Amino acid sequence: MIIQSERLDRTSLVLFLSGRLDTATAPQFERKVKQVGDDITELTIDLLGLTYISSMGLRVLLQTQKALNESGRKLIIRNMNESIREVFEMTGFIKLIVQEEKFLIIKKEEGSTFTFSLIGQMDEANVPALQKELSVLKEIHGPLEDTVFVLLDLGKLESLSARARKPLKRVLEETAWPRRKLTTQNASETIRRAFKGEGMGDYLE
Repeated sequence: MIIQSERLDRTSLVLFLSGRLDTATAPQFERKVKQVGDDITELTIDLLGLTYISSMGLRVLLQTQKALNESGRKLIIRNMNESIREVFEMTGFIKLIVQEEKFLIIKKEEGSTFTFSLIGQMDEANVPALQKELSVLKEIHGPLEDTVFVLLDLGKLESLSARARKPLKRVLEETAWPRRKLTTQNASETIRRAFKGEGMGDYLE
């Protein structure tokens, strides 16, 4: 397994994993996480290049999450491919993350399409996390000529609090640019009503 790191700002770090996270490579990942300084309050694990994860790999990720939570820090997991996501869902690992975090964003990139799966219970405090992801897209792709498709997958969004709706609408508007096409999919009837009630019906599929 290869682990690469990128520091986003003073308190945010991304670890990019590629290859296999299993019994043989889990200790390597553990050592890398332990090297992360206390000044990092948000650790993102990017799984785009990960081809396989075993139960040991899942266990190490869960231990990492618990250790960060105990010190008041946050773990973000993003860019799962389909096979990795299936393992997370079959083992219930996604539910464990949501149980701890209450809300989770999983990002997936396929060419010019960016899918953000919103999982759990979204309230006002969670909106900045989505704002950060969409703002990065705008900063990178906004000046370019290519059209970018942004898909919000709401299939596992259990609730959208009343206080989160206006901030969410504002974020979707403020992070837009002419060549961004944003839509949603898999919204429950409750979520659809919330979107329509806040004037966000145009984003619904």
